Amino acid sequence: QLKKQEEMVERQEAMRRKTAEIEAELRTRTELAKTRAEAEGRIRQERENHDLILEKVRLEASESRDTVLKAVSDGGKMLGEDLSSYL
Repeated sequence: QLKKQEEMVERQEAMRRKTAEIEAELRTRTELAKTRAEAEGRIRQERENHDLILEKVRLEASESRDTVLKAVSDGGKMLGEDLSSYL
């Protein structure tokens, strides 16, 4: 009788250890999946931000170029008009 109880206790302990191992493995897998998903999300966000930043820089460069060209054109017109009126 005592031996059977000891065997039963040993089996229960073995099942508890096995359950704890499985739970630990599942926690580890869950954490890895969570970490991977967060990293992929950050990478995706950085890519989107990179594209937005590039588009903003291009737009600012285009606006700056247009402003410079307009200033040069207006300056040329004014110089031409002044020169014409002088002569």
